[in-house]
Amino acid sequence: TVLSSEVGIEGVLLGTYAQLGGRGNYFSGASNWANGSIQGGEANKGTNDGDFTDINELVQYQLESTSRIPGDRWSGIFNGISRANSVLKLLGISTDPLLTDADRTRIEGEARFLRAHYYFQLKISYNQAPWLTPELSIEEQQVVVSSTEIWGNIEADFRFGYDNLPETLGQAGRANKWAAAAYLGKTLLFQGKFGDARTVLRDVVSNGQTTNGQAY
Repeated sequence: TVLSSEVGIEGVLLGTYAQLGGRGNYFSGASNWANGSIQGGEANKGTNDGDFTDINELVQYQLESTSRIPGDRWSGIFNGISRANSVLKLLGISTDPLLTDADRTRIEGEARFLRAHYYFQLKISYNQAPWLTPELSIEEQQVVVSSTEIWGNIEADFRFGYDNLPETLGQAGRANKWAAAAYLGKTLLFQGKFGDARTVLRDVVSNGQTTNGQAY
């Protein structure tokens, strides 16, 4: 009852944003510091060979079967997915009269944007993942088979955000229409849908603005 209130749902949503920082898990943060910048050669761990030796395996493309990196990244990202699905589940059962229709649409848009972000990271790192939805029980989630065909789901979540999120919001850190649009365009590019991507990204370039109303 507490969590399905307006305040409770907003709190769980903020917890979903919090996982973007990769707190407690260096390999799942949205910055992709390790799996992106370091592995891509544009950043360096620094210090010495004996410090954070897991990173050395990543830099050298010599991951061992005992390496913590793939599992830590996977579980950290799924932590974010779990939180996003918790928001959607609570939203579906909430009867709090303080939640207006506009609030519900915005919260769903933010949660689906975040879920799509986390799944995007799984797709580019592992190519496949089980697509989990809020209506599944824990037991049902455990038997969902990994699939390579999740781009469509990721695209649908970002498109929902593009179509339904406000352009500006009261708090500057939240995802808005244009954040969803930019990520939707990137998702379309990864699928080779270049014409559709151009349409969306031109809209972003021409009209995009930050959550607090600053033009891109």
